[in-house]
Formats: sequence, structure tokens, C-alpha cells
Amino acid sequence: IAHSLLTAVIGHASLYFDTKILHCDLSPNNIISYLHAMQISLTGFPVCQPGTQVYGSLIDLDYAVDTTSSGSCGATDRTGTYPFIAINILRGREPHRYRHDIESLLYVLLW
Repeated sequence: IAHSLLTAVIGHASLYFDTKILHCDLSPNNIISYLHAMQISLTGFPVCQPGTQVYGSLIDLDYAVDTTSSGSCGATDRTGTYPFIAINILRGREPHRYRHDIESLLYVLLW
């Protein structure tokens, strides 16, 4: 399970830093675990080099958004799985940003 969570962190970083896509719905249901490691064969992604062994994958990009222009989701409503949504998003204090997905991953780890 720890390997799968690490893969989710790597996958999230790759989505955001390589393609400027913000997931916006990180929860245990959106992380797939593999029993055996798989090797990444894609090139051009600086976060995760070819040959890296991964034990999971991020799925369900229904709420994912392109943040190229603003750096945030810009959604005015709360999106995601409630037990894993960042506190400031639940309170409606700010738009969804990269750090809120990292906070969601912390809640997944605690779960």
C-alpha cells in the first residue's frame, strides 16, 4: 500500500508539473494498487524517468482541470470525495490548488 501511495504522489506530480493538470479528487478509490511492479516506458516526463518501477496508478480524472492559465482549479463549488477534501476547500476559502491535492494525499495516508 505504501508503494501505491508513493506512486500516486509521483503520478500527481507528473500530472501537474509536466502537463499542468490538477487531479482535484484524490481518494483511496482513485488509486489502483498493483501486486507486481510495472516499469514506466514513457519518455519526456522529468518527474518519473523511464524504467522507474511503480506499484499503482492514479485513475478517475473526471474532476481534473487544466491549470495552464491560472494555476488553480477555479471551481467555486467543492469537488471530490468529502473525507479527503482539503480543509480550506471545504470552508470555501480559496480555489483548489496543487497543495490541496497534497493535503488530500495526507488524508489518504491516514485513512
